[in-house]
Amino acid sequence: MSKSYLNKVELKDGQIILFHRQNSKRPVYHMRIHVKGMKDVKGNKVTYVQRSTGETDLEEARRIALDAYDDLRLKARAKQAVTTLTFRDMYELWWADKKKILEQQWFAKGRNGKNKRVEWYEKHAKRYWLAYFGDHKVEELTHSFVQGYWNWRQTYWARASEEERKKYPNFAINPAKKSLDMEQSALREVFGWANSMKLINYQPQIQNPYARKGIKAKRRASFDEHEFLQLQEYLQQWVEGRGKNDRRVNAAHKRNRKLLQIYVHFLAYTGMRTGEVLKLKHKDISFTLTMLGDTGLGIEVAEDTKTGAREVTSTADLMYWYEELCKLTGHTERDDWLFCNAQGKQVTGFYKTFAKLLDEAGLLYTEDGDRRSAYSLRHYYAEQMFAELGHTHAVLDMLAVNMGTGRDYLENFYIRRGVIDAEALVRTRHGYKTQGERDSV
Repeated sequence: MSKSYLNKVELKDGQIILFHRQNSKRPVYHMRIHVKGMKDVKGNKVTYVQRSTGETDLEEARRIALDAYDDLRLKARAKQAVTTLTFRDMYELWWADKKKILEQQWFAKGRNGKNKRVEWYEKHAKRYWLAYFGDHKVEELTHSFVQGYWNWRQTYWARASEEERKKYPNFAINPAKKSLDMEQSALREVFGWANSMKLINYQPQIQNPYARKGIKAKRRASFDEHEFLQLQEYLQQWVEGRGKNDRRVNAAHKRNRKLLQIYVHFLAYTGMRTGEVLKLKHKDISFTLTMLGDTGLGIEVAEDTKTGAREVTSTADLMYWYEELCKLTGHTERDDWLFCNAQGKQVTGFYKTFAKLLDEAGLLYTEDGDRRSAYSLRHYYAEQMFAELGHTHAVLDMLAVNMGTGRDYLENFYIRRGVIDAEALVRTRHGYKTQGERDSV
């Protein structure tokens, strides 16, 4: 007999073994149970399950062991996992299937490079879901515990260390409704899948506070005209090495800063998404008439972007910045990237640098405490073009097509209240007219 099996008692012809562990402080009986056909959550064969009965009385230990034996037999017969399952186990099983589906959809649309949807799931799972639920057993994931996630999530960045905040500079102290809605859908899918696969036998209620209260989604922070002028002025000062925190700024730094300055204007004068601009090559650029009849850039957006291929018309102001870009990089062949380093390699983003720039310029946060990002320039473009062209159905349709979004989405999420107004001013070649004045013509 093995030395680890002290006071061994066999039941069911040796399929159940009760024993005391060596050097244990209390004479608690442990049980080792073998049932033919047992498997773990990944489908691997399990020879035996061993755990404590929690009892020092032999008869009570016998009863618990026999109940456990019957339970394992039922699970083995139903081909259910017999090992203790954690949320992490459950999530990894779900993600293996979900990731394949997302990648198939990505390639079916003719896209290449990093799959943004996959990146979103992996980032949120690591930072939030596994951090909260991770090593908890599935039987511990009660309705109250699951619902407690939302308070934990909403206060996450308020509790985060300075080190973590610096590591993820795009954090938001107050997560947006859209973010929590997306997380809600993802977690519902995880638990729903686990329930359908019989890994859990219940479906917890998963509802974020915004959904419960029926709060509408907030628009992303934008810039008004005065704030954008403030950004332009500070950008020029910063490019020249005269930023608030500058000490020594070398030529390489100035080149990168100039590239960011041009990038800002590309976003502000086209309304394009950040990823769309960074994927541009010189062969995607042509010259065309703007919505106001001036000469601007015609830009072909790549197929492997969020809403697929489309043609974008810039404002006339972007002509100057495109010329500056060509002078700066020197890489102007058809297949050269617009935004590239000195060696011609594609630049993939300015996330930390842009946030730092906005902070120095005093523009990182709005008066309401909402954090701005490069995406705020897309909102700035929508509002400025709306004011420039006028509040009409035709203008909304043109902007929606140019920006690659829906008209309703444009009204609900891009243009703030107060900008959409029946008396909105419309700039014309002869000055300004109100909506009422236009209707009387």
